[in-house]
Amino acid sequence: MAVVFKSVVLAAIFVVSSFACVERSSRRETAEWRELFLGKCLLYKQDYGPKILCNSTIDCSDLWSKVKLAVEYQPKCNFSNSAYEDFVTASQHFVPENKFLFWEGVYPFVMWYSNSGNKYYTISDTLTGYLFDNIEWCGNSSEHDGIEKYPSTCPGYELGPDCQKSAQSVFWKTASLFYARHAYGDVHVMLNASISPAFPTDSYFGNYELPNINGTKVKKATILMVHHLDDPVLETCSSESIKNLQAHFTEKDISPSCIDNPRDVQMLMCSENSSNSNCRIPSGANRSMMTPYFIFQILCIKLLNIFV
Repeated sequence: MAVVFKSVVLAAIFVVSSFACVERSSRRETAEWRELFLGKCLLYKQDYGPKILCNSTIDCSDLWSKVKLAVEYQPKCNFSNSAYEDFVTASQHFVPENKFLFWEGVYPFVMWYSNSGNKYYTISDTLTGYLFDNIEWCGNSSEHDGIEKYPSTCPGYELGPDCQKSAQSVFWKTASLFYARHAYGDVHVMLNASISPAFPTDSYFGNYELPNINGTKVKKATILMVHHLDDPVLETCSSESIKNLQAHFTEKDISPSCIDNPRDVQMLMCSENSSNSNCRIPSGANRSMMTPYFIFQILCIKLLNIFV
């Protein structure tokens, strides 16, 4: 009987705890957002700082002040296009040459591939994007401090005709403009080969990043056509949308190239799912010689992701 009673009590606690977590996560005080923002800023300085912030004077508290000033009392669907400029300017920092990685339609994987700046830097691997990645927010003129306390009610970055300028959409637009303008050296663009068109001209990359990539600072652009192991391939380097993208680069005097199913990308996927049929050695290959090398490649990628 005691065991049954204990089980009932534990179950009740679990239910109440789960409900409490849901309730707490639905409301976020401005002070909580500030703590989250400052915590992410300090974490970025620790994890990325030694590589790119060594000569930086970026102040996390100053960045928060600029963000709060930008967001407070702003209407949810008519956000000022210039509100974030001070923050984005203040959060800029050095990114190594040849390390800029643009993308569209492959968010979870491109973040895995960039490896927190050890391989490349996406916009979310810069401090500007890192501070807002996977965060919801907006202003609210009826709140005493002008900040919405229920972020889930904020319009996101994908908008419709009735809401064209939200806090999130304007932020990512502004951040994308700055990110693209600072690109130099050889750049890479990762696109989803399982989506058609793989290069949508009305995307953030098409609208805000591609037009602002400077042909005097960037000389080569490599397009990476990737797809998850079990997803269909709907577009390749020879598809019309990719030819269109290459033409845009050529107009900027940037030399374009394209790779279907890049080997290092496939190996990274296979490192997590080596039993997948797409990771097996072809039947006509010399398995006795290729298998050890194949396994060695997978192990190298795993170790690289752990230690770099």
